[in-house]
Amino acid sequence: MRRSKLDHAVSGPKHRILLFLFVAALIVRIIYCCINPNPHQGLLKGEINSDATEYDMIARTLAAGGGFGYYPDQPTAFRNPLSPILMAGVYIVTGPHPVAVQVLMIILGSLIPPALYLLARQIVEPAAALLAAIAAVFYPPLVIFSVSTMSETPFILLMLLSLIYWHRFSITAHGEWMSIILAGLFAGLALLTRSVFVPLFVLWLFYVIIAGGRDRWRHLLRFATFCLLIIIVLLPWAIRNRVVFGETAWITTNGGFNLWHRHNLLPPDGTLYSREDVQQELQRIYRFTRERIAAGEDPVEVARPFLAQTVSGYLMRLGPDEKEYVDSFQGLNELQVDRRLFEEAIRAIQRYPLRAAIKVAKNIIKFWDPYHDPNLINRNRRYNFAYGIMAPFLLWGIVLLFPQWRRHILLYLAIIAFWCISAMFILMERFRLPAEAIGLIFMSVAVITLFRRAKKPWLPWVVIASVILINLIIMQFGGPVLQCVRETIHGIQ
Repeated sequence: MRRSKLDHAVSGPKHRILLFLFVAALIVRIIYCCINPNPHQGLLKGEINSDATEYDMIARTLAAGGGFGYYPDQPTAFRNPLSPILMAGVYIVTGPHPVAVQVLMIILGSLIPPALYLLARQIVEPAAALLAAIAAVFYPPLVIFSVSTMSETPFILLMLLSLIYWHRFSITAHGEWMSIILAGLFAGLALLTRSVFVPLFVLWLFYVIIAGGRDRWRHLLRFATFCLLIIIVLLPWAIRNRVVFGETAWITTNGGFNLWHRHNLLPPDGTLYSREDVQQELQRIYRFTRERIAAGEDPVEVARPFLAQTVSGYLMRLGPDEKEYVDSFQGLNELQVDRRLFEEAIRAIQRYPLRAAIKVAKNIIKFWDPYHDPNLINRNRRYNFAYGIMAPFLLWGIVLLFPQWRRHILLYLAIIAFWCISAMFILMERFRLPAEAIGLIFMSVAVITLFRRAKKPWLPWVVIASVILINLIIMQFGGPVLQCVRETIHGIQ
């Protein structure tokens, strides 16, 4: 990894580098799909992910002419629409065969490394950009979701494309209207895939107001144009929701539920998954569906009665002690239920501000937790070895680039935005994946710097080997210690 070799690698035509990255990523993802072909998986190998199954349900209903819903002619907006619409387009051509969707996801996932390279090339030196893209070719979570019917793959690709053009128009005071148009288009499509992009717009608005200087109004005008284009992209879906629910929902009807999930007035602590009745119901559902799927039944049809429930259905997981509370939602449509839950969540935060602050503080820490989400049956948490190796270099890269923070501000704010929304709402490991994709850029800067500043050629390899060794030790022996730390944090009241 000498400088001359890296410089030689990035000195060739850009289209050859992009093609190489795409083909390499394609090969890696095809190999992984052959090894583990489950289209409904998440990060935990072998487990069925409910989100992936729900996207598949909606796609099959949509392709069969039944509308956007879990059942024909029962419309929903609980899930973001773009992933099911893409899947339905495939099913219209091929029939309801998840393998066909996997082909699409593999292609989209293989485009992520080239897109990451184009973004990084604008912000950091070419060698670091190439290293970040090569890392994205092999980074396990990116590979895993590229063969799954989850929304992470299309969202990360659209996010990167949006940031590429967003960065172009944000660093110049004049022109770049085509970049603004493309950035708005890709950002709108990204929001239709996952709503977690919203906080970045708010953070960027504050940044432009505070640091815009004499060109502040020009930046604000172009940013307003960017936001207007996003609204235009979202408008057809918002109109559809207005027709369905009688009120406007710009993207989904799950925002209130996700906030209420973490902040409510229910005992014991206003956190839904801390309730034993909810955990017991989830484990019952998971055992039952897993047994039937293992017997050869279609995962979508097995899971449909349990997962095709939207907001009010999730409330049914509360036990008989909350029957009166659950019954109080009768007669409300999906959007009305979600808005009521949002109002209840705000009241819970206002009534117990210290408890809410502690929950947010816990999520701020746990966002960077190097463990996978707990297994649904035994609650065990496997160590995330790849992330454990990447994270120290990611943090070092953030520090190294901080003296030039204005040049890298869009990357910093993007990571902070995903961090903030996970801290406030539900926290799951995969919600960090967009931040990890961006973090590969910072990681690569750190590695390149390590090799270039080292006085001894063997020293960088010793550092990398040491990080790997430490992670192996933690993975093998650190579980009980870190579990104790985690439980101590979780037990703070």
